[in-house]
Amino acid sequence: MMKRLILYLLILLFILLQSCRKSENDFIWEKSYGKGAALFVVTSSDSGFAACGEMEGKPYFIRFDKNRQMIMDFNGENPGLYSSFWFDTSGYISGGNIEGKMLIMYHNPEGNMLWEKSIDAGYNIDYTSLLYSGNGEFLAIGSASPDLSDSGPAGLLFVRFDTTGQVLSQTNLEETNFISANKAVVDNGGNIYLALTRSATGSKPKASVAKYNDQFQKLWETDIFNNPNFAAASLAINLDESGIIYVTGKTELPVEGGILNNSFLVSLSNSGEMGWNEEKRYLENSNEGTAIIFNDAGELMMLNKNCFIINIINPADGTDAGRIRMFSLCDSYNTDAHGLDFGINYDKNILVAGDRGGNFYLAIKTSQ
Repeated sequence: MMKRLILYLLILLFILLQSCRKSENDFIWEKSYGKGAALFVVTSSDSGFAACGEMEGKPYFIRFDKNRQMIMDFNGENPGLYSSFWFDTSGYISGGNIEGKMLIMYHNPEGNMLWEKSIDAGYNIDYTSLLYSGNGEFLAIGSASPDLSDSGPAGLLFVRFDTTGQVLSQTNLEETNFISANKAVVDNGGNIYLALTRSATGSKPKASVAKYNDQFQKLWETDIFNNPNFAAASLAINLDESGIIYVTGKTELPVEGGILNNSFLVSLSNSGEMGWNEEKRYLENSNEGTAIIFNDAGELMMLNKNCFIINIINPADGTDAGRIRMFSLCDSYNTDAHGLDFGINYDKNILVAGDRGGNFYLAIKTSQ
């Protein structure tokens, strides 16, 4: 009788574990590729999507149709990565780095490379943000990774170019101390907003946000954190239709027994003044905000790196409007699941990009 009871309990435990595992992986679609990370993902007007990043230490991008079937992919030949991507029916523009230089490439719809440009800034370029200016022209903004804040002098490289590969202008803003512009957005007037991380020699990095005009002249810069005892970095930025700015990233906060990284979210006016009564939102322990988008309801959605946790925020006052866990069983303090970018696809489901188990990872999960 006792043996039968033990067997019954073991079967019940197995069923419960299987149901938990199903809940954790209850995705519409997910796919892991080779060793690497998906850094950027974008949806297309034909209901498909594309992602880029690095695979085996080299630039990589991949595109899917609306049925999630791969249309094409491309592997670079030299060490580097793609950190930004744009495409339409005429071809693909990708931006990133190749051996520490800014990399810009153009592929035709069949995936054949038509031209490639690498630009040496005189300092390390890790990430390139691509912003479409219209009429076949683009702005590429290159900088070092915010994780390399102790690497010495750096700068910001601005390059305007067109789809033929012609460089229309190039401006290099070198700095005596470290600076990183991890993400950038542009408004209808051509003004550029940068999520910045700065540090001087021997000091901890600090987070700020800056606005530049279309001639790359800085109009203002606002420190988000200024306590020299705690490090911080701005990692993502977005604008709403009224010009309000939202910035997320990571900051150190004191906890019992030490210091812990937390994700933060702030709101600023278009003139750089802190919003939400100058209060910051600390949303997830042992985490960092990596991307911000708006959902169809006009709410802010913020992706956290560890465990792909998504916070939903009311943009008017910064109040909590919900939380989505991509995985039911995931510990932010110890995980190999890292969310680096996300979006909302044609059927209003959530499309995420990052790495899982050290591999280039993409997934789609319902937003409900």
